[in-house]
Amino acid sequence: MRIRTQLILAAFVLAVVPLAAIVTYSYHSSRRALEAAYRGEADRLTQQMDRRVASIRTDLEQRLSFVSALPLPNAQSGGGVDAGNIVTVMGDAASFVDALDFEPVRIPNPDPPTIEPEEPSVEVAVTAEAPEAPQVAVVAPTAPTPPVAPVVIDLPMVREMPRFVMSEEQKELITEISRLGSKLANRNLPADERQDIHEELNGAQQELEKIVHADRDRLRAQMREVQNARRERARAERAMSESTRTLAAAGVLVPKAAAAPPPAPVVAENKSSRKKTVTRVVVRGTTEKDLQKAAVSAKKTALLLGRSFEAPVRQQGEVVGQLTARISPEQVIRRILGGVTEDRSEIPFAIDREGTLYSRNDSEREQLDRLQIPQKVRSGKSVKGIEGWIVSTSTDPQSGLRIGVARPVGENFFELRRTAVRNFGFGVGLIAFALIGIVPISNHLTRDVKLVADGAERIAHGDLMTRLPVKTKNEFGQLARAFNRMAEDLSIHQQKLLEQERARKEQELQQALMSVEYERKSVELEDARRFQLSMLPKEVPHHAAYDVAVFTRTATEVGGDYYDFHLDGDSLSVTIGDATGHGAKAGTMVTVIKTLFAGYGGSTAPVEFLSDAAERIKRMDLGRMAMALSLARFESGAMTLAVAGMPPVLVHRAATAIVEEIALQATPLGTFGSDYPQTTVALEHGDTVLFLSDGFPELMNDAAQQLGYTGTLDAFAAAATSATANDVIAALADTARMWHGDAPPNDDVTFVVVRVA
Repeated sequence: MRIRTQLILAAFVLAVVPLAAIVTYSYHSSRRALEAAYRGEADRLTQQMDRRVASIRTDLEQRLSFVSALPLPNAQSGGGVDAGNIVTVMGDAASFVDALDFEPVRIPNPDPPTIEPEEPSVEVAVTAEAPEAPQVAVVAPTAPTPPVAPVVIDLPMVREMPRFVMSEEQKELITEISRLGSKLANRNLPADERQDIHEELNGAQQELEKIVHADRDRLRAQMREVQNARRERARAERAMSESTRTLAAAGVLVPKAAAAPPPAPVVAENKSSRKKTVTRVVVRGTTEKDLQKAAVSAKKTALLLGRSFEAPVRQQGEVVGQLTARISPEQVIRRILGGVTEDRSEIPFAIDREGTLYSRNDSEREQLDRLQIPQKVRSGKSVKGIEGWIVSTSTDPQSGLRIGVARPVGENFFELRRTAVRNFGFGVGLIAFALIGIVPISNHLTRDVKLVADGAERIAHGDLMTRLPVKTKNEFGQLARAFNRMAEDLSIHQQKLLEQERARKEQELQQALMSVEYERKSVELEDARRFQLSMLPKEVPHHAAYDVAVFTRTATEVGGDYYDFHLDGDSLSVTIGDATGHGAKAGTMVTVIKTLFAGYGGSTAPVEFLSDAAERIKRMDLGRMAMALSLARFESGAMTLAVAGMPPVLVHRAATAIVEEIALQATPLGTFGSDYPQTTVALEHGDTVLFLSDGFPELMNDAAQQLGYTGTLDAFAAAATSATANDVIAALADTARMWHGDAPPNDDVTFVVVRVA
């Protein structure tokens, strides 16, 4: 392929590939951002529904506790109290309650009545102007008689009840009523004190009723305003519907916003809506049908809100019964899912523990079924992979109600993809147009390429006298001049290459000789290393009274550290040494000490062995070679120690967790001194003894700082708490590695740990 063609193709590819990459990246990044925004909105709506569930649960619990503080109406008393107070105190929470069930405490009666009279009911009228604000026909007495039999308080349908906010004064009165009732529960109170408390309790209840009556007057005025606004909206909707029909008859296209209002939310998979049309507060006796309705309501309430809503009722300090709210599941679902709006396309839904699906209308339910979202939620599968939809779910921790929002995003993604393809097509068209100008430019650039190619071929055949004509001053002219210099330099360097080749061969010969010498020395060092390792014990001794572990790491191939053991009956002898220097000389001194220690007997005191070994080494006349050595014998719960120039021996006391330092001053073996100190240390169960060479305290870190003996004491104090001697060794080795790293140490490092079993 000619260079001109290659240039044209390269220009086209180098333009199209970045364009495709930019368009693809822009599409995917925009899609991710859009998807993240939609998912965040769906999560926000799901959290909003979660908050609605919690708000409904809290509001019902609080309002029911307020109602339990009021005197309850009595079916037998002919409506002796203002039952409308109940609706007032319930406030907007009354829209979730169909009725209140009162169940008295059952007290066994040895003489039951033979005739059960029919339980009358009391109805409290509600005005036509404000159906949701009950108007009471009978004024409550100052000390109403609480119910003595199960009664049902049917509440009117309350759709837009203004919120009743409990004042601080009312809360204090309710608290005072509860306190006085608790006092009256004490049966040991004197009669006069009980009478005073009873009068005080009646006064607090009357004061609470007065405040509630005043609030009811205010709420009635607000309800009238709400009803007037609702009637105005109804008239406006009727007028809009008539206008829509007129325009449609005239052939005018009606916008979607002018269409009929959306249908009211419904509960999917539960076709029954709230058929109750009560317009007054009814207090009546409990029937078998009420018990069945209460059971169904309790089950639905547990599925939706996770609990039932009950409050105890007290009379003169004693619990006389229990007040239970019969919740309307349809109203709870309507509040949780919210209403339908024309400008929002998300579909809220809820699924209870029994798998029942709740939605706002049948069309949304059918859409959820087509997407198989309810089936996936019931089976616990992920709902994040549905094409064209974003689904967010959460679970109420109390009821197990699974709440979610499904939002369609497929049309937006399709439009985004179509825009990306259109932009890519425009870019390719611009690139194709630009290629028209690239053709003559490529012809001009490749005009002198053939001259350079011919000259290079002649040089390749050995004609180093070839020179190219320089016709231009551009890069090709510079290339021709550089080509000519190259041909001249090749002829000059040809001789130098021959000389360099001879020098290279001589250097290779020298390197081969050095390699042979290095291999020979490596073999000798390896033999010396193996010999030194053979001087050390193959395994630590096994003793019933002592747990022993060792560790050693040399600075070079042949180290100067040495350790050995000797068992003689119940006694255990441990020696550790450090020869001066490294390499073969240090290995020689280790060999001498190993030989001397091989003849050591348990009856010889450690100090006697050191003195005898020092004399023998001096007679060998080994020059400046010396050996620092520590020898300890463990027997009968004590350690006898003699030292010749070694670091202090550390003893960790298990009882007190204190580390003792046993330092004995003396010169190494082979030097001028021959007198060595000896000491005996008592050991207890669990005590740990550490013998070490000076390589561990002299370890350097990256900042050229030594670990030091203080750091050694701290490291041993931490390691000595380990379970076994091997664990102590492992902890000390980890400390050395963390301080110095994995590089070889600057001096040999050796540990011997003995723990009293």
